[in-house]
Amino acid sequence: MDLKKLFFIVSFVVAITSCSTKKDIIYLQNSDQFVNSPYTYIDYKIHPGDILNIVVSTSIPEAAFAYNRISQSTAISNSLEVLKVQGYQVNNLGNINFPGLNKVNVMGKTLPEIEIIIFDLLFSKGLLKGHNVSVKLLNSTVTVLGEVNRPGTFNFLETNININEVLGLAGDLTITAKRNDIKLIRDINGKRKIFKIDLTNIDYLNSESYQIYNGDIIIVNPNTTRVKNSGIIGNSGTLISLLSFILTSIIVIRN
Repeated sequence: MDLKKLFFIVSFVVAITSCSTKKDIIYLQNSDQFVNSPYTYIDYKIHPGDILNIVVSTSIPEAAFAYNRISQSTAISNSLEVLKVQGYQVNNLGNINFPGLNKVNVMGKTLPEIEIIIFDLLFSKGLLKGHNVSVKLLNSTVTVLGEVNRPGTFNFLETNININEVLGLAGDLTITAKRNDIKLIRDINGKRKIFKIDLTNIDYLNSESYQIYNGDIIIVNPNTTRVKNSGIIGNSGTLISLLSFILTSIIVIRN
Protein backbone atom coordinates (compact mmCIF):
# COMPACT_ATOMS: atom_id res chain seq x y z
CA MET A 1 0.00 0.00 0.00
CA ASP A 2 1.20 3.55 -0.78
CA LEU A 3 2.66 5.16 2.36
CA LYS A 4 0.71 8.38 1.89
CA LYS A 5 -2.56 6.46 1.65
CA LEU A 6 -1.62 4.50 4.75
CA PHE A 7 -0.93 7.74 6.61
CA PHE A 8 -4.31 9.22 5.70
CA ILE A 9 -6.14 6.03 6.66
CA VAL A 10 -4.44 5.84 10.07
CA SER A 11 -5.05 9.55 10.68
CA PHE A 12 -8.72 9.18 9.80
CA VAL A 13 -9.17 6.18 12.14
CA VAL A 14 -7.44 8.00 15.00
CA ALA A 15 -9.56 11.11 14.49
CA ILE A 16 -12.80 9.10 14.41
CA THR A 17 -12.03 7.03 17.50
CA SER A 18 -10.91 10.05 19.51
CA CYS A 19 -14.05 12.14 18.95
CA SER A 20 -16.83 12.41 21.51
CA THR A 21 -20.33 12.05 20.12
CA LYS A 22 -23.33 14.24 20.87
CA LYS A 23 -24.77 11.35 22.88
CA ASP A 24 -21.79 11.51 25.24
CA ILE A 25 -22.10 15.24 25.96
CA ILE A 26 -25.74 16.40 26.04
CA TYR A 27 -27.57 16.48 29.40
CA LEU A 28 -31.15 15.20 29.82
CA GLN A 29 -31.36 13.73 26.34
CA ASN A 30 -34.86 12.35 26.88
CA SER A 31 -36.24 15.51 28.53
CA ASP A 32 -39.28 15.40 26.22
CA GLN A 33 -40.43 12.36 28.23
CA PHE A 34 -40.23 14.16 31.58
CA VAL A 35 -43.47 14.25 33.56
CA ASN A 36 -43.57 17.29 35.84
CA SER A 37 -44.05 16.01 39.38
CA PRO A 38 -43.24 17.54 42.78
CA TYR A 39 -39.95 16.56 44.35
CA THR A 40 -39.86 16.32 48.13
CA TYR A 41 -36.57 17.10 49.81
CA ILE A 42 -35.83 15.10 52.96
CA ASP A 43 -34.79 17.08 56.03
CA TYR A 44 -31.25 16.33 57.19
CA LYS A 45 -30.98 14.67 60.61
CA ILE A 46 -28.30 15.85 62.98
CA HIS A 47 -25.25 13.68 63.76
CA PRO A 48 -22.47 13.96 66.36
CA GLY A 49 -19.87 16.48 65.23
CA ASP A 50 -22.37 18.73 63.47
CA ILE A 51 -22.13 22.44 64.28
CA LEU A 52 -25.30 24.46 64.73
CA ASN A 53 -25.89 28.19 64.53
CA ILE A 54 -28.81 29.00 66.84
CA VAL A 55 -30.29 32.49 66.90
CA VAL A 56 -33.02 33.51 69.35
CA SER A 57 -34.86 36.73 68.58
CA THR A 58 -37.55 38.75 70.36
CA SER A 59 -39.23 42.13 69.87
CA ILE A 60 -36.87 43.40 72.60
CA PRO A 61 -33.35 42.36 71.44
CA GLU A 62 -31.87 42.72 74.93
CA ALA A 63 -34.17 39.99 76.25
CA ALA A 64 -32.57 37.39 73.95
CA PHE A 65 -29.00 38.62 74.37
CA ALA A 66 -28.05 35.89 76.86
CA TYR A 67 -29.09 33.14 74.42
CA ASN A 68 -27.06 34.32 71.42
CA ARG A 69 -23.35 34.03 70.77
CA ILE A 70 -22.64 37.34 69.05
CA SER A 71 -19.26 38.47 67.77
CA GLN A 72 -18.19 42.00 68.64
CA SER A 73 -17.77 42.75 64.94
CA THR A 74 -20.63 42.30 62.48
CA ALA A 75 -18.12 41.76 59.67
CA ILE A 76 -16.35 39.04 61.63
CA SER A 77 -19.61 37.38 62.63
CA ASN A 78 -20.44 36.94 58.95
CA SER A 79 -17.37 34.73 58.49
CA LEU A 80 -18.35 31.09 58.26
CA GLU A 81 -15.26 29.95 60.14
CA VAL A 82 -15.99 32.35 63.01
CA LEU A 83 -19.62 31.24 63.06
CA LYS A 84 -18.41 27.65 63.42
CA VAL A 85 -16.28 28.62 66.43
CA GLN A 86 -19.26 30.39 67.97
CA GLY A 87 -21.65 27.59 67.07
CA TYR A 88 -22.94 24.68 69.12
CA GLN A 89 -21.12 21.44 68.35
CA VAL A 90 -23.06 18.23 68.87
CA ASN A 91 -21.13 15.85 71.13
CA ASN A 92 -20.93 12.06 70.83
CA LEU A 93 -24.09 11.67 72.91
CA GLY A 94 -26.01 14.00 70.62
CA ASN A 95 -26.16 16.89 73.09
CA ILE A 96 -25.44 20.61 72.89
CA ASN A 97 -24.97 22.96 75.84
CA PHE A 98 -27.40 25.84 75.43
CA PRO A 99 -27.52 28.86 77.75
CA GLY A 100 -30.25 28.53 80.37
CA LEU A 101 -31.18 25.04 79.22
CA ASN A 102 -27.93 23.15 79.85
CA LYS A 103 -27.90 19.92 77.84
CA VAL A 104 -30.31 19.68 74.94
CA ASN A 105 -30.39 16.43 72.98
CA VAL A 106 -30.59 17.00 69.21
CA MET A 107 -29.41 13.60 67.95
CA GLY A 108 -31.39 12.49 64.90
CA LYS A 109 -33.49 15.66 64.93
CA THR A 110 -34.10 17.88 61.92
CA LEU A 111 -33.45 21.62 62.01
CA PRO A 112 -37.18 22.51 62.23
CA GLU A 113 -37.58 20.03 65.09
CA ILE A 114 -34.66 21.60 66.98
CA GLU A 115 -36.20 25.04 66.55
CA ILE A 116 -39.41 23.78 68.16
CA ILE A 117 -37.55 22.01 71.00
CA ILE A 118 -35.55 25.10 72.00
CA PHE A 119 -38.57 27.37 71.58
CA ASP A 120 -40.68 25.17 73.86
CA LEU A 121 -37.94 24.80 76.50
CA LEU A 122 -37.35 28.55 76.71
CA PHE A 123 -41.07 29.14 77.02
CA SER A 124 -41.85 26.31 79.48
CA LYS A 125 -39.02 27.39 81.80
CA GLY A 126 -40.34 30.93 81.81
CA LEU A 127 -37.18 32.31 80.26
CA LEU A 128 -38.75 33.93 77.20
CA LYS A 129 -42.06 34.51 75.50
CA GLY A 130 -43.00 35.95 72.14
CA HIS A 131 -39.68 34.75 70.76
CA ASN A 132 -38.45 33.04 67.60
CA VAL A 133 -35.71 30.43 67.12
CA SER A 134 -33.70 29.91 63.94
CA VAL A 135 -31.29 26.98 63.52
CA LYS A 136 -28.83 26.42 60.67
CA LEU A 137 -26.23 23.73 60.03
CA LEU A 138 -22.80 25.34 59.58
CA ASN A 139 -20.55 22.45 58.59
CA SER A 140 -22.33 21.04 55.54
CA THR A 141 -19.76 20.08 52.91
CA VAL A 142 -19.71 18.19 49.64
CA THR A 143 -16.58 17.04 47.79
CA VAL A 144 -16.41 16.92 43.99
CA LEU A 145 -13.50 15.11 42.33
CA GLY A 146 -12.48 14.27 38.78
CA GLU A 147 -13.56 15.81 35.49
CA VAL A 148 -14.96 19.15 36.68
CA ASN A 149 -13.50 22.61 36.16
CA ARG A 150 -13.07 23.38 39.88
CA PRO A 151 -12.68 20.16 41.92
CA GLY A 152 -12.62 20.53 45.69
CA THR A 153 -14.65 20.54 48.90
CA PHE A 154 -17.47 23.07 49.10
CA ASN A 155 -19.40 24.43 52.08
CA PHE A 156 -23.11 25.09 51.73
CA LEU A 157 -25.67 26.60 54.09
CA GLU A 158 -28.74 25.82 52.02
CA THR A 159 -31.24 23.49 53.64
CA ASN A 160 -31.93 21.75 50.35
CA ILE A 161 -29.32 21.40 47.61
CA ASN A 162 -29.21 19.07 44.62
CA ILE A 163 -26.63 17.45 42.34
CA ASN A 164 -27.04 20.09 39.62
CA GLU A 165 -26.32 22.94 42.03
CA VAL A 166 -23.25 21.18 43.43
CA LEU A 167 -21.81 20.54 39.97
CA GLY A 168 -22.44 24.23 39.30
CA LEU A 169 -20.32 25.09 42.34
CA ALA A 170 -17.57 22.92 40.84
CA GLY A 171 -17.70 24.87 37.57
CA ASP A 172 -19.65 22.22 35.62
CA LEU A 173 -18.29 19.06 34.02
CA THR A 174 -15.46 19.23 31.52
CA ILE A 175 -16.12 18.25 27.92
CA THR A 176 -14.30 14.96 28.58
CA ALA A 177 -16.40 13.97 31.62
CA LYS A 178 -18.35 10.73 31.58
CA ARG A 179 -21.85 12.11 32.06
CA ASN A 180 -23.69 8.80 32.26
CA ASP A 181 -21.66 7.21 35.06
CA ILE A 182 -21.10 9.68 37.89
CA LYS A 183 -20.49 8.11 41.31
CA LEU A 184 -21.94 9.49 44.54
CA ILE A 185 -20.59 8.11 47.83
CA ARG A 186 -22.85 8.60 50.87
CA ASP A 187 -22.63 7.55 54.50
CA ILE A 188 -25.97 6.14 55.65
CA ASN A 189 -26.12 5.21 59.33
CA GLY A 190 -22.42 4.41 59.41
CA LYS A 191 -22.43 2.41 56.18
CA ARG A 192 -21.15 3.71 52.85
CA LYS A 193 -23.34 3.42 49.78
CA ILE A 194 -22.42 4.22 46.17
CA PHE A 195 -25.03 5.62 43.78
CA LYS A 196 -24.70 5.85 40.00
CA ILE A 197 -26.00 9.05 38.39
CA ASP A 198 -26.69 9.38 34.68
CA LEU A 199 -27.00 13.07 33.78
CA THR A 200 -28.04 12.21 30.23
CA ASN A 201 -31.25 10.56 31.48
CA ILE A 202 -34.12 12.34 33.25
CA ASP A 203 -34.58 9.49 35.75
CA TYR A 204 -31.99 10.95 38.14
CA LEU A 205 -34.23 14.00 38.74
CA ASN A 206 -36.55 11.82 40.83
CA SER A 207 -33.93 9.55 42.40
CA GLU A 208 -32.65 9.55 45.98
CA SER A 209 -29.26 10.70 44.71
CA TYR A 210 -30.70 13.97 43.34
CA GLN A 211 -30.62 15.59 46.79
CA ILE A 212 -27.14 16.15 48.23
CA TYR A 213 -26.40 15.63 51.92
CA ASN A 214 -23.65 16.80 54.22
CA GLY A 215 -20.52 14.68 53.66
CA ASP A 216 -21.42 13.41 50.19
CA ILE A 217 -18.57 12.73 47.76
CA ILE A 218 -19.11 13.03 44.00
CA ILE A 219 -16.66 11.45 41.56
CA VAL A 220 -16.82 12.40 37.89
CA ASN A 221 -14.83 9.91 35.82
CA PRO A 222 -13.24 10.70 32.44
CA ASN A 223 -14.85 9.38 29.28
CA THR A 224 -13.15 6.91 26.94
CA THR A 225 -11.67 9.65 24.79
CA ARG A 226 -10.04 11.30 27.80
CA VAL A 227 -8.62 7.98 28.99
CA LYS A 228 -7.16 7.18 25.58
CA ASN A 229 -5.65 10.64 25.24
CA SER A 230 -3.98 10.45 28.65
CA GLY A 231 -1.81 7.48 27.69
CA ILE A 232 1.88 7.43 26.82
CA ILE A 233 1.21 8.90 23.38
CA GLY A 234 -0.64 11.84 24.92
CA ASN A 235 -3.48 12.73 22.53
CA SER A 236 -4.67 12.14 18.98
CA GLY A 237 -2.88 15.24 17.66
CA THR A 238 0.41 14.02 19.07
CA LEU A 239 -0.18 10.56 17.63
CA ILE A 240 -0.88 11.92 14.17
CA SER A 241 2.24 14.10 14.34
CA LEU A 242 4.30 11.08 15.38
CA LEU A 243 2.90 8.95 12.55
CA SER A 244 3.56 11.77 10.11
CA PHE A 245 7.17 11.99 11.25
CA ILE A 246 7.68 8.23 10.99
CA LEU A 247 6.11 7.96 7.53
CA THR A 248 7.99 11.01 6.24
CA SER A 249 11.24 9.52 7.51
CA ILE A 250 10.49 6.24 5.74
CA ILE A 251 9.75 8.08 2.46
CA VAL A 252 12.98 10.07 2.72
CA ILE A 253 15.01 6.94 3.45
CA ARG A 254 13.43 5.05 0.54
CA ASN A 255 14.13 7.85 -1.83
